[in-house]
Amino acid sequence: MKKRHMLIATTMIAGMILPTLHLNAAEADYVPLREQLEKIGSKIIWDMKDRTVTFKLKNGIAGIVTIDDAKYRLAGKEAKLSTPVKLVDEKTVIPASLLQSILAENAKYQDSKDVIPTFSVKAQGETEAVDSGEDAADDPSIWVDPKDPAKSKLVATNKAGGLLVYDLNGKQLQSYKVGKMNNIDLRYDFPLGDKKVDIVAASNRTTNTIDVFVISGETGELTNIVAEPIKSSMSEVYGFSLYHSLKTGKFYALVLGKKGEFEQYELSDNGHGKIAGKLVRELHLATQSEGLVADDEYGTMYIAEEDFAIWKYSAEPDGAKEPLATVDIADGRRLQDDIEGLTLYYGKDGAGYLIASSQGSNSYAIYKREGNNPFVTTFNIADGNTIDGTSETDGIDVMSFGLGANYPSGIFVSQDDANLENGKKINQNFKIVGWEQIAGGASPKLDIQNNINPRQLVNRNTK
Repeated sequence: MKKRHMLIATTMIAGMILPTLHLNAAEADYVPLREQLEKIGSKIIWDMKDRTVTFKLKNGIAGIVTIDDAKYRLAGKEAKLSTPVKLVDEKTVIPASLLQSILAENAKYQDSKDVIPTFSVKAQGETEAVDSGEDAADDPSIWVDPKDPAKSKLVATNKAGGLLVYDLNGKQLQSYKVGKMNNIDLRYDFPLGDKKVDIVAASNRTTNTIDVFVISGETGELTNIVAEPIKSSMSEVYGFSLYHSLKTGKFYALVLGKKGEFEQYELSDNGHGKIAGKLVRELHLATQSEGLVADDEYGTMYIAEEDFAIWKYSAEPDGAKEPLATVDIADGRRLQDDIEGLTLYYGKDGAGYLIASSQGSNSYAIYKREGNNPFVTTFNIADGNTIDGTSETDGIDVMSFGLGANYPSGIFVSQDDANLENGKKINQNFKIVGWEQIAGGASPKLDIQNNINPRQLVNRNTK
């Protein structure tokens, strides 16, 4: 979700044209925020519309305060002051107690080994822009053509009203006006009647349903195959992923709501050539969550609670309602809220990477896929000679399979919030980066696999 479009201005007066107050004697324990932050070399962002000040300390920790609000966020945690942040004499002022908390966080991670490694790559391809303005393009998914990988497709959502299919050159092949589609995913070889089909599914915010389609690889055509609408009981469907349990062979649709709701539906053949959905599990996160990805081999799933953390859960329907682990928090160093899209790079022998879109820092954090998911590195997509970089990314996807001469080591696909053409902002689109660029840019270098067939994954769920 795009929470704010920020104006960076490290020297501007925080108050701008907003009405201001004057401190009285009882408020003498307030201190000017900008002045104190500049003393310690912080970056400051003022959002006039939302009346917020977002700041990033030199060690990467981030915080945000809002005028006339006692609630604030610092280092990935939300807290409440005894008195609110104020605007006084055209300056944002905060209680001295909050300054002490900021200074305590600023004292952390001062060793050179604590620096978060970051590098840049450049997009090698991009899709045509979506036909809707504002915040429309959202989430991509990569379909691998089994006969000719170079003819693989990108299937993506347009929140303003539909599904889109592109070839790897970025040319739009299909467009379906089926509703406000938010997040999308696909799986291979779903058993339907006497054959196996590749399915694409997405959360439809117009109908509050999970919509499921069969994809025709040659043309990219999508055909709805839901028997009866798979309608959610949550107020609004939002995040989405599919899960194929290699332990049981069953397929599931996983959906998140804007209020932290989670529902899991078993997908099955209804005996008449259509797919039916049955609710088999529910749980609840504390706040809005969207990013969601399932690891078919390990039987786990990852959920991005936008303002707080990435959580690791069991993906099986009988899994616990509590997370197995916390992968990372949005303290501003590796992840800065919103935490958005999540995707998995399947590697050799169960290795690989979990990748997260850190929307607040316009970057992507990489973690190991196995074990306790240790952090690896961070990268961003910078402007190239003919293709611009990405910013405030929503959905992402990655593929560890060679996709022809242009992308022999697979690809990473990312939504771009501010798509530019000849320096002019146009409608949003999706950027494509060859995986070898990302793997080679990291230090030490990341693994490169170009033969992990998504149709031939291996069950590694031993629980």
